[in-house]
Amino acid sequence: MMKEILIALYLAVFKFLFSLFKLLPLKNKTVFLSTFGDNAFYIGRELAISSSQPLVFINSPKCKEDFSVIPTDQKNFYSTDTVNLSDFLHTIYHLATSKYVFIDNYVGALAAVQFKKEVKCVQLWHAAGAVKKFGWSDPETFQRSARAKKRFQKVYNQFQYIPVGSQHMADIFSEAFHLSQKHFLYTGVPQTDFYFDENLKQKALKRVYARYPQLKGKKVILYAPTFRKDGLRKMNMEYDIKLFLDSVDDNHVLLIRIHPSVHEAARIPVHPRVLLASDYPQINDLLLASDILVTDYSSIPVEFSLLQRKMIFFTYDLEAYNDTQGLWSINDSFFPGPVARTTAEVIAHIKDPYIDYNKINRYRDHWNEFSNGASARRLISKVYSPDDL
Repeated sequence: MMKEILIALYLAVFKFLFSLFKLLPLKNKTVFLSTFGDNAFYIGRELAISSSQPLVFINSPKCKEDFSVIPTDQKNFYSTDTVNLSDFLHTIYHLATSKYVFIDNYVGALAAVQFKKEVKCVQLWHAAGAVKKFGWSDPETFQRSARAKKRFQKVYNQFQYIPVGSQHMADIFSEAFHLSQKHFLYTGVPQTDFYFDENLKQKALKRVYARYPQLKGKKVILYAPTFRKDGLRKMNMEYDIKLFLDSVDDNHVLLIRIHPSVHEAARIPVHPRVLLASDYPQINDLLLASDILVTDYSSIPVEFSLLQRKMIFFTYDLEAYNDTQGLWSINDSFFPGPVARTTAEVIAHIKDPYIDYNKINRYRDHWNEFSNGASARRLISKVYSPDDL
């Protein structure tokens, strides 16, 4: 109850200030409200190349993307940290006065605002695919209060456009957000442009090897499990690192990317063949540098499939996870590689040279139907008025 009261007070303040700033004229500028930033980076980069649009980046403390390298002098940066009053006011001002607004997550404050009819609000969802359920399909959503449920749909209704990489993802969004098909743009997912740009990939490998020189010339196994809702309470990691080190030769290096708060307490052993990459900002770079991906219910295999490399799914808690979080389905369209329930099984698959390329390619084409290297450019052409570019 107290949480709902605090949320209501915050939204009331946000609504009041937004209403005041809304009296000002709209400006031909683009705002990115980012928790993750991957898609926003590629849209911002393309806008900097093809337009004179001023860009405003309002980032969550979680966002690690470096927007400063985007080649334009017309960019400003703010934080969503409400402790900073100046940034808080600038955030509301820019949201109320910008023609184009991009977000990449659930933004509760949108429940309190009503954009002018000329404004285009685009949901750059932070994943190119989906295995675990979210939105109205999350089993826990229906346990929330009526007030919370009403607030959720108000936010979802703000999503005028959602770019997708496949019809399958559009169907998932439609169910999760209770939105009709008219909201979807079949342009592909901007962050997948990375995998079709050889120059960007070469720069990425240089960044990774500069940070982790131990990876050069090794067979890199990236272990990247999805974050679990109880992860911060349980503070454990089921993957048996000692068994991995004892079972594979010195040519194998384990790269671990988990939630920073979990890895601090997960007692990961210090070892020259075990590298922690939880604070490395670009997951794309790490995927590019990896030979095998070990994950579970994460969406990153959708992008990794563009590299046509082996994936192993370590689903030790499949039934429990499906009961609490919910999975869209359990088949090759969601798990395009061997499924393992123990570390020993994962290791056996790592040592097995066989790769089912047919399964990986079907999965790649299923989720990346419209993602072919020009997604950011196509999205901009769909969203922006030619006079604004």
